[in-house]
Amino acid sequence: MPGKRLLYITALQATAYRWQRGVLAREAAFGADEEGIAAFSEYVAAAPRSLFYALVDVVEEDFFQENIPYVRGGDRRVLLARKLAQRYRDTSLSLALSLGTEAGERREERILYSSFTNTQQLEPWLAALRANEARVASVSSVALATPLVARRIGFKASRYLLVSLQQGGLRQSFVDNGCIRFSRLGRIDHGDPVSVAQACAAETERFQQYLTSMRMLPRDAAALDVVVLAPGKYQDIYRSACADNPRLRFHVLDLAQAGRGAGLKSAPAETLAEGLFLHVLASSGGEVQFADDGLRRFYDLWRARVGLVGAGAAAFALCLAFSAVTLFNIHEIDRRADLNQQLEAVAAAQYARTQASFPKTPTSAENMKIIVKNFRSIERQNVTPDTMLAGISRALADIPQLELEKIDWEIGTLKTAAGGREGAKATPAPASAPGAGAEAQYQVVELSGRLLLTQASDYRNITQIVSQFVAALRAQPGMEVVSTRLPFDITAEKSVSGDVGVQRSAEVPRFSVIVSRRLGT
Repeated sequence: MPGKRLLYITALQATAYRWQRGVLAREAAFGADEEGIAAFSEYVAAAPRSLFYALVDVVEEDFFQENIPYVRGGDRRVLLARKLAQRYRDTSLSLALSLGTEAGERREERILYSSFTNTQQLEPWLAALRANEARVASVSSVALATPLVARRIGFKASRYLLVSLQQGGLRQSFVDNGCIRFSRLGRIDHGDPVSVAQACAAETERFQQYLTSMRMLPRDAAALDVVVLAPGKYQDIYRSACADNPRLRFHVLDLAQAGRGAGLKSAPAETLAEGLFLHVLASSGGEVQFADDGLRRFYDLWRARVGLVGAGAAAFALCLAFSAVTLFNIHEIDRRADLNQQLEAVAAAQYARTQASFPKTPTSAENMKIIVKNFRSIERQNVTPDTMLAGISRALADIPQLELEKIDWEIGTLKTAAGGREGAKATPAPASAPGAGAEAQYQVVELSGRLLLTQASDYRNITQIVSQFVAALRAQPGMEVVSTRLPFDITAEKSVSGDVGVQRSAEVPRFSVIVSRRLGT
């Protein structure tokens, strides 16, 4: 963390302090002449890594309040910049502080404009800071720091007047609702504590009258609280001089004790109230201040650099944490893999011992697997001809002219069904279970029989009876007639021959029918 240098600038000189963890140490004082400015420039150049906080305590500090329309964003920034340019010739050290809004027919925002009316007396110090590329964090004033100082010392009134004695003079700052409203600096003789205490009481009385006349303080308001920061050894003098009245209520505080309450551990003996204001400014960071972006350029660059380094460090830490987690996971996976390998080796050894205890088989394990597979396939195909024979019986029930002599039942494929019993013998059914790519299995029955007719030459009647039987077979659920063979050939290639109408009782007409039924139907 870079060190902090605090500059207390008055009309006569600039005093430099080093601040670290509540300890304020005086380093040097520089006069407002050429020799002092040159020495100050050398001082700044010798501390290139320090952060500079400037506290200005001069008479030429202006405060002006005005209401503006309630706007936000870019329009508000443009409006405030125009208002500052209209009021101040040099806006490099100026600010617009919001005091809240006023509710009414037209909603408006109360703005306090503040700047130094004579920035030329501050320019030599600021030019030295710019020339040496100093990291200027803030340029503030005793008046701007007053609300923060009051909060640090524990004073919580909403409206009060804070009176403090600095090297620059006697400062009186009016604070309303936590915001500075007006402040002025008076010249006094630091060598006479009694005159200083009397001036504090008299100037406070006149200041209260001025606030009332300017309508910053209501005429019917209660007694105004006045906080007086007095050196400890002169407290009795201040208390006797600052007596309460109907308009003012004084609170005389020990300056050293107030500094300890604000966190100031030590300060140079010759330092007055400016030590407390400098400490509060350094510890708070100077949020409300006058410096523009041009003066704070190198401070902003330093903050951006710190932000980038911090972001890089955070990213590196995140990557490091991710790498650590990944390495831990890899280690855990390797450990589990080793454990699984050990378990696998134990299981393999146990399986080998169990397998060695099995009785010796006359064939190999692969053959046993094939045999078991074929057995299961045959078991799945284990069907009986009961259903099919029952259907054939129902078909024969209404045709007494037919007499079956032989029934051949097989299980085969469509080739078996097309080729009859001889096809079944030539193409046996596969032993594997039907599945994807295997031919469907069928029950195939070849029926052979004769017709009980008196005339064997009555071809029409024979054809009609056999056709009736075939139709009855097809009417049975799941049964299909594959082929039919009559006792004569009726195709177009051959002619029907014989003595038509002649009784041929010696011959018995015979026929055969092949029917099939798919397994599972």
